Amino acid sequence: MEFVGLKGETLVKAPGSINGESFSIKHLEECSVFILDYSSEVEVADCVNCQIFIGPVDGPALFEGCSNCQVAVAAHLFKANACSTCEFGLYSSTQPALSGCTGIRIACWSGAYPGATQHFAAANLDPQNNQWNKVYDADAEEGGAPNFELLSEPAPYWEVPLEGQGPPESPVPGPTGAMYQPTAAPAGEVPAAAPAADFGFGDGGYDGSEAVPAAAPTENGAPVSPAGAIPDDFLMAGGDHIPSGDAPTVGSGMLEPAAASGEHPRVAAAKQQLQQRLKDQATKEGESKAALQQAASRYLEGFYGRRNQSKEERIRAGREALEGKGNGESGPTGTNEYERVVSLIDFNLQRPSGTDLSRFKSVLFTCKAKPPTAA
Repeated sequence: MEFVGLKGETLVKAPGSINGESFSIKHLEECSVFILDYSSEVEVADCVNCQIFIGPVDGPALFEGCSNCQVAVAAHLFKANACSTCEFGLYSSTQPALSGCTGIRIACWSGAYPGATQHFAAANLDPQNNQWNKVYDADAEEGGAPNFELLSEPAPYWEVPLEGQGPPESPVPGPTGAMYQPTAAPAGEVPAAAPAADFGFGDGGYDGSEAVPAAAPTENGAPVSPAGAIPDDFLMAGGDHIPSGDAPTVGSGMLEPAAASGEHPRVAAAKQQLQQRLKDQATKEGESKAALQQAASRYLEGFYGRRNQSKEERIRAGREALEGKGNGESGPTGTNEYERVVSLIDFNLQRPSGTDLSRFKSVLFTCKAKPPTAA
């Protein structure tokens, strides 16, 4: 699964659309990316002027050659190589690593979206074990200043509300140990949109602590989106460094209010796609199972056929062997000792394996028991 080679777009993967698979984000320019699901590994390469929100990653989150990007990422392992002027709101259960990077700013993870707690558990990430501030800089000279800036002050949360998915949540403690508290609006009022994308790197802005009357929600004279929807200026918050001053903000299609049915069209489409994928997978598995059953049936049929044929051949060979023993089984016959000895030998017997020695043994035993008399 991947987002590749796009410009000026908002790209969203809703909860349940990845389900632990790997994901690639490459060659994007002036895009906003929201991975609101857990994954096994994420690779981000050659992205410029982008905002990237990445939910829990069970394995590595690797950033290569990115510049002027603002990122929220939670991963088991974080590494950035050859990145410049990037800002990371970071959760990492192991020591983060930088190599060949410049102008990097790192803060504690401050992302929140519906289902984040469940996704942290699915990705085997312990929210209490965040090593975000134990950064290893491979290029820092011994005893010299590191090539990154560590921000330890609490920052406004990058909240991503989704209609019909419940309130945003985050199980990771902030840099002071405080837990995330979702914004709650008093009855009849809705909170104005906080600058969620600002990790504390910009000039600040509205902190979401004041309420705006529901009849005319505004902020700095501009309309504010209703609660449960992502405001149109959501991606521009936090200063002019991300995206660049020239970059337009493109609606994701998830910004409009939900339909009258109570379910957002994008969410309904995602569910339909998932159901179709599960249906196709079940069909494919059924076909594979039927093919295996046919192959097993053919094998067993051939096996039992060969076994029965071998059994019949052994029975026939045994019957022929018994018939080839001649009259020796009925004992010696004749009027004198010589005739009785000769009657024990079948001179016409032709055995595949050679001479019938058993007949000669019978002759010897007979001669031993009854020595021949002179004629």
